[in-house]
Amino acid sequence: MFKFFKKKELLKVPQKNKFEIELTALVLAYEVARSDGDISESELNILLQEIKKIAPIVNKDENDILEILKKFSKNSVSFHEFIEDINKEYSKNEKLSLITILWEVAFADSILEVDEERLIRRIADLVHIKDIDVLKIKDKVKQANINNL
Repeated sequence: MFKFFKKKELLKVPQKNKFEIELTALVLAYEVARSDGDISESELNILLQEIKKIAPIVNKDENDILEILKKFSKNSVSFHEFIEDINKEYSKNEKLSLITILWEVAFADSILEVDEERLIRRIADLVHIKDIDVLKIKDKVKQANINNL
């Protein structure tokens, strides 16, 4: 199979470093945000909060990280490489945290689109998180979102 997209070339950083692992979750969150065709301001705010958390850890500027996410999204054919990294590098708790972030992005604009839910559930399946755990996280994030309105 042809490799149309090689994230190592785009990042220009060594494979499996801290930045790449942290970026993996953000790329998937960005994909959830744009899955309905539009990234709302509230979805972008959630992404920026997560970017702020990792920027000092990976020693990168927040705007640079956002630009990398946009490039990945524009050039990506498949996110299966990211899934592979998650399955190799993330613990179960880290995977659950990832799914939580994805739900937070999906609910950020108070509208859960079918495409957002489908993508999150697909990602959860690919990273081997049981459906019952996915639904528990979804309900928890949904309730938190309702309480914040």
